[in-house]
Amino acid sequence: MEDLEAIRAICADTDVIVDYLRGREPGKSAFIVWRKKANVFITSVTAFELLLGANISSKRERRVIEVESLLDQHGILTFTRDSAEKAAEEGARLKAEGATLEIRDLFNASMCMLKKMPILTENKAHYERIKDLTVLMP
Repeated sequence: MEDLEAIRAICADTDVIVDYLRGREPGKSAFIVWRKKANVFITSVTAFELLLGANISSKRERRVIEVESLLDQHGILTFTRDSAEKAAEEGARLKAEGATLEIRDLFNASMCMLKKMPILTENKAHYERIKDLTVLMP
């Protein structure tokens, strides 16, 4: 187990950020705490998911402004060729073991692994199948 006090950068998963934006626990408090003690990053996949949700919301204008403001405050991990290769390797390994993982979760995991960054998520069951990925729960 990684020493939580030593962590200086984490990646927040979509579910945690949505909790934060909506004022729901446990994500809201966890996100606030981690923002105070570490650099919090967001993946380009999570940025897409947040923007999509904002654009289909009945409160579209307000939600888009909220999401764009949040994205402006955090570094964005981008999906690169190296990320694609890592995601493909992990996806193939999981398939060979008879397991699967949603493609967006594979993409998020690959970006985090390349940066050696833990992911803060409420979906532990999804991400714990990924070797070499530290998963933090709110």
